[in-house]
Amino acid sequence: MVKLILSDLDGTLVPEGTSVLPEEVRALIIQLERCGIAFAVSSGRQHASLRQVFRGLDRTLIISLNGGCICRGDECLYTNPMERMDALAIAEDIYRLPTCDAILETHEQCWVYAPKGEIMCHELDRRNYRYRVIRDLNALEGEIIKVACYDESGRVGEKLEGFQRRWGERVKVARSGERWVDFNVSDKGQGLLAACRLLGITPAETAAFGDNLNDRPMLLEAGQSWVVASGSPALRAEFPTCRHPAEIIEKIAAEAKKTLAI
Repeated sequence: MVKLILSDLDGTLVPEGTSVLPEEVRALIIQLERCGIAFAVSSGRQHASLRQVFRGLDRTLIISLNGGCICRGDECLYTNPMERMDALAIAEDIYRLPTCDAILETHEQCWVYAPKGEIMCHELDRRNYRYRVIRDLNALEGEIIKVACYDESGRVGEKLEGFQRRWGERVKVARSGERWVDFNVSDKGQGLLAACRLLGITPAETAAFGDNLNDRPMLLEAGQSWVVASGSPALRAEFPTCRHPAEIIEKIAAEAKKTLAI
């Protein structure tokens, strides 16, 4: 029996960058909880942004920053920070690229390192991010859990190989959208395993949904996995597909109801 369902947010549960959870999805999460099935969102976004999307769903596990932080409500249950010197060096590497900004993320907020101008703050505003623009990395406070590169040009794929060559032996480097590359020591698979430990369940008792390559570690660890039809072709070649997680979640909830009735 599935005891935990995990889903990516952008491009999976909602369109990229959206900050409103559809009412039918909200109702399904409540239905799962009544059946004794936990729900977790697993996203590259920060906790504050995800908390806004899932407001009112206080039992939902929020796995933010690509598995680097797990919270329930405002209670932080788990973090997996980067080596600070690595994070700062990656930010400086990103800064040298003319169309890119570096975003360094802690549990509480993100820090936009933009010495050459505030290129991408509109994206953070759209996602309800808590952030501060800094010109000097010495101003950054707190454990750094994730660094992200935002490429305004939309050609982040051209930079991915260089990032992986320079940093792939130190951290996990994964494309998370047409304008984003993420750098972590954690990944969504490790986030799934940490959530299982917190709940006292096994990975075989989980189901997961994703759309992009940064979801692959989570899909590999889960007992059951699906990729949405609009997702990465490489993932669709590797995992079963569905139009939207809701169609599978409804079936899982229905099976759980039958079990409870018996």
